[in-house]
Amino acid sequence: MSLFKKLFGKENQEEKVQSDNSDFKTPQKSDWKSFEELFEQNAGLSFEKQMILGDVIGSNSWQFDMGSGTISFGDALRFPVQVIGSLSFNDSSWMWGWANAKSGIPENLLVQSNELKKLGEQKQIPELTDGHFSVEEGFEHKMGMAACGLFKSKAYYCANYGQGTLVVTIDSKAIPDIDKNRYEKMLTSFPQLISNIDINHKAAFINYLIDREFQLKEENDKIEGSKDGKTITGEFDDMGRLKNLGGKI
Repeated sequence: MSLFKKLFGKENQEEKVQSDNSDFKTPQKSDWKSFEELFEQNAGLSFEKQMILGDVIGSNSWQFDMGSGTISFGDALRFPVQVIGSLSFNDSSWMWGWANAKSGIPENLLVQSNELKKLGEQKQIPELTDGHFSVEEGFEHKMGMAACGLFKSKAYYCANYGQGTLVVTIDSKAIPDIDKNRYEKMLTSFPQLISNIDINHKAAFINYLIDREFQLKEENDKIEGSKDGKTITGEFDDMGRLKNLGGKI
């Protein structure tokens, strides 16, 4: 069954569906049942948030202060963080913040990390419950995007410290919100996302449109989003990979 049919089908009683005369429908996201689904549901919007963060911090180097629970970029920018976990470059392994007892991370910085563990236990998802395990390239960004979206954070950041990367989420009023009326950003952000990380293009596109509050319509391998008289359309091949992306914005 396609993701679109799962979102709109009668078999899912928890999803609310509204339709208009143009056959566009307004879905809610389905309940994620794997780490990949969690990532796909949050990647589009989280990646766009990263582009905003990049504009804010520029080329400034970072500094993490565990005592104050903040990350700084240069002299003027300081943001509160939650520690999600870390990636080791030595053996390509991920360690959750809640499992890294030797680092002495304060519990108030591990609220989100512990919440992800709890969700993993409820849903029986090993990536969220195993404290330390080997991962493929790009996993730290997948985890950052998933956490950023799930907790509605302003951004995530992968802080490279030489031997590895510390993954944190950031919340600060100093970081602008996404302007959901600027639809043209989607036409540049989404192609960059799928070219930089391994992801199901079609599933990520549908969830990105949902997060951007579009109504959706599917015809064969074409997904069309409509909002305020504007449209964005993605065409996909038989493998769900993006072939064309365009819009009337």
